[in-house]
This record gives sequence, C-alpha cells and structure tokens, in this order.
Amino acid sequence: MKQLITGAVCAIALALGTHAAQAESTALSTHVVNSTSRGIAMDGFDMVAYFTEGKPAKGKMEHRAEYKDRVWVFSSAENLNLFKENPEAYAPQNNGWCSWAVANGYAAEVDFVNGWFIDDDKLYLNWSEEVKERYLAKKDEMLPLTHANWDQVHSGLQDGTAKFFAHSAKPELGYIHPQPMPES
Repeated sequence: MKQLITGAVCAIALALGTHAAQAESTALSTHVVNSTSRGIAMDGFDMVAYFTEGKPAKGKMEHRAEYKDRVWVFSSAENLNLFKENPEAYAPQNNGWCSWAVANGYAAEVDFVNGWFIDDDKLYLNWSEEVKERYLAKKDEMLPLTHANWDQVHSGLQDGTAKFFAHSAKPELGYIHPQPMPES
C-alpha cells in the first residue's frame, strides 16, 4: 500500500511539474528570438552598434535590457539607453533570423559579423556574407517576400513546424555559436 501511495504522489508531482514546464515554455515562446541557450539575444551582439558605429560590437552584461523575453546586451551605456528608448528601432527584423531564409519560408541562423545590412533604417541579418550579397542583388524581390512570410515562419518557430537550419549542420563553414568577434 505504501508503494502505491508513493507511486501516486510521484505521478501527481510529475504531472504538475510537466504542466508548470509547459506553462513556462509557452511564456517564452511568445517571441521566438534568435538567442543562445542561456537566453542572450543575438549571440550577445549589440544591435545598436550596427546603426551608431556601422559595424558589429559585442555587448557586455553590465549593459543589458530585457526585451521580448530575452536579455539583450550592449557595448556601452549610451547604446543601452538608445535601445531602451526605442527597441523596435534597433531590434533586427524577423527577430534576428536569416532574411533570405524567411523570404523562402523557413528559418536559419545568421552571421552577425558579415551577414548584416541596414535598409530603410531597419537591420537585417543573413546566414553569411555570400547570402547577404545574393539577397541584396535581388532586394526589390526579396524584401517583400521576407515581410510577407515572417508571420508564418514565426508561427512555425513557435509551434515547432518551421524548417530550421543551424550553422552546426554545416561544420565546414566554421561558424561557432555564440558567434565570436573576429580577431582584429
């Protein structure tokens, strides 16, 4: 009898724990943002630096803000304050997923160092520098597709039905995540 009661208590605890984990998972999936497993958005790159410095910069944990259920880090207090004043102005399009991929109906990781561009005061990220160049060569065709497909791709990321490509699936490319800044 004692084993039966213990088993029932364990089953109830397991069920409640699973329910709590599902509730937490649902809360985090509201915005599927490109982030590390620790919840650091954009591999820790400072999204404001692309606009203010014209190049990527790594953020520092002492300059951080929470946005879309993730931690965003910045290279300076000034960039942090700019982001806090208007996060939508600096956050990348498609929550930081590859613009080329989204235009083609799927999601993919990005190259934060060489795969970025700014168009019409909006930051776009791409799988690699080569993919960025292909995107820009067809920008008039690709941008409308990216905007048209984002809601469907984001929904697929939320429910797990979106096709997704990670750099780790192509180790020959040499990408490491979180992506480091290149040596200068």
